[in-house]
Amino acid sequence: MSNKEPESGDSQDSLTAIDYINQQEELEREARTLMPFDPNECTYDLGELRQQIYACLTCSKMNDNQPIGVCYSCSIQCHSKHDLVELFSKRSFLCDCGTTRMAKTPNGACSLRRADRSNTGPLAGAQSRKSSHIDLPAEDIPSNSNAYNQNFHGKFCACKHLYDPAKETGTMLQCYFGFVCGEDWFHDRCIMGLSRDYHTTEDSNSLPAIDGNQFPIETTSSDEDSDEADDGSAQYRLEHFPHLKTFDEFICWQCVSKFRKNFNQLDQEFPGVIVEKLPRFVGVKSLDEWKELQEKANEPRVKRTKTETTNDQHDSEGYSIFLARNFKKKLQHVSKLDHQSNLYQFLQNNSFLYEDDTIYKPPEDDSDDAWSSTASNTESSALDAIQSLPRDQAIEGIQAYNAIKSKLRDFFKPFAEQGRVVTEDEVKNFFGEMATKEKPSE
Repeated sequence: MSNKEPESGDSQDSLTAIDYINQQEELEREARTLMPFDPNECTYDLGELRQQIYACLTCSKMNDNQPIGVCYSCSIQCHSKHDLVELFSKRSFLCDCGTTRMAKTPNGACSLRRADRSNTGPLAGAQSRKSSHIDLPAEDIPSNSNAYNQNFHGKFCACKHLYDPAKETGTMLQCYFGFVCGEDWFHDRCIMGLSRDYHTTEDSNSLPAIDGNQFPIETTSSDEDSDEADDGSAQYRLEHFPHLKTFDEFICWQCVSKFRKNFNQLDQEFPGVIVEKLPRFVGVKSLDEWKELQEKANEPRVKRTKTETTNDQHDSEGYSIFLARNFKKKLQHVSKLDHQSNLYQFLQNNSFLYEDDTIYKPPEDDSDDAWSSTASNTESSALDAIQSLPRDQAIEGIQAYNAIKSKLRDFFKPFAEQGRVVTEDEVKNFFGEMATKEKPSE
């Protein structure tokens, strides 16, 4: 074994090639975690699915503010340079990429479907957008049943705020039913009806808000969780709000109000399916005030005076419901209901309440030629910077590095073979030479 000293000593600007490779393997693992799926298949030809959807604000603005949602793969391959908002899952949604909803978007045809239909096969990263020099318009037929709401313009919740992950605090839940709200996301405080300034008057009554980078928090139906002791998420529960581990899904007050009779029948016919009904009081400024109104609302009507029932300045907007962790198991005998009953018809029209309602996931990316490989074998400090960028810029950066992947490997090969360190200056010189070669001749 060689005892040769590293040429650059203990300089903080140096690293061994082996250290570099280890760093890249770790970065690749992180990239696979963030984007684990193969981004080479648009879901348009698969029809309407419950799937991950991204709102493209850029294409929306180009098309008279018409809401536009695209699938996971198209968000990477066709819209990576656009302003995107991750909406998470939407039910029965057909990808809008390449449809006439994007008719005014230049070269709006879906690059993935274009490549597939020409039998050339989609290419990874930026290459897919450069595979054709022909400007093709978006001409495919859009769905006539996609449901759009304010989420497709970047707004969420009853407070209609623009979501900013860097500033967001508190827990947000997605309405599972969505008939009225369009599967919107709601702050826990807004579900209760607390005013936006309640924090300034009652912050001491609630526990610390959850890190905004964890938005949104989706509840899980894992039986293992229910048996475990409270984990870190417990400390963030808003007082009087149901514990996240006590329910599986949430249905907002707007959707409940539209079908209140049906949900009341559901509660009567299948006890235990609804574990909590949480009232919403408009403009409440403190948690103590909310609790007082809840207790008053629960009093028998004979105890309330006429003044109380007619002049209450905090009217209730109804209530949201929280479904048990095993609610679908409790609803497995739906077929035994009277088939002429309103409840049976309601459940048949919304069969996702008792049947499997899985979210479509693209095939996992396990190849060296697809998306995951674009994150590997790149200069360490550059990728660290990429990780801190907004999603669209990060994708663009990773795609750019994919183009020089093989050259970067050749650059590091002699360092690894000789056990030499790689200095910051050597890396800078490498990229400087690359930039010079890429400059167009005047």
